[in-house]
Amino acid sequence: MFYWFIKGMFWPLGQIYFRMRRRGLENLPRSGSVILVANHSSYLDPPALGSACPRKVHFLITRGVYDLLRFRWFYVGMEAVPVSSNRQDALALRQALRMLRRGEVVGVFPEGERRADGKVGEPRLGAALLAARSGAAVVPVGIRGAYRALPPRGLFPKPFRVEVVFGPPLQWDGADAGREALEGFSQRMMEAVGDLIKGDS
Repeated sequence: MFYWFIKGMFWPLGQIYFRMRRRGLENLPRSGSVILVANHSSYLDPPALGSACPRKVHFLITRGVYDLLRFRWFYVGMEAVPVSSNRQDALALRQALRMLRRGEVVGVFPEGERRADGKVGEPRLGAALLAARSGAAVVPVGIRGAYRALPPRGLFPKPFRVEVVFGPPLQWDGADAGREALEGFSQRMMEAVGDLIKGDS
């Protein structure tokens, strides 16, 4: 209930203040396991993506942010999954895989942190590993305008238009889940995300 209450508040407010729009919902499966992978350059990215997606999204977030006492109640209520940023977190991976096996949606920012320049950066391998082990559809998402509305060093969001674009799903199709294959799929995901935000500045 808490998740849907927050979502129900942010989306209409976002439409008014940020003129939020969403495109490509036909690319999002209506049921079954899905991994959303998106660019990350603003604190607005998770609420923008979560409110634009009609399905509930369980976000993977860094442990350092999750453990902040003044915010932890919020992330617990949103059923986010904390991930240690300095190593491969087996516990977080298992938790995310359980969600996917239940047919849920997991949201990942493969770059692992916000990009200070607003551009797409190098991905880590976590999202690709989830795709390889779960067989879930991977839907690339481009979040446009959030960087201008609230850049990493911004103190208060500005009323720039924010748009969330869902791209055609990708599917892990490799029998080998070695590092080279994971790196190749990670690059493929981020290239798809980059195509969705082309022209955004």
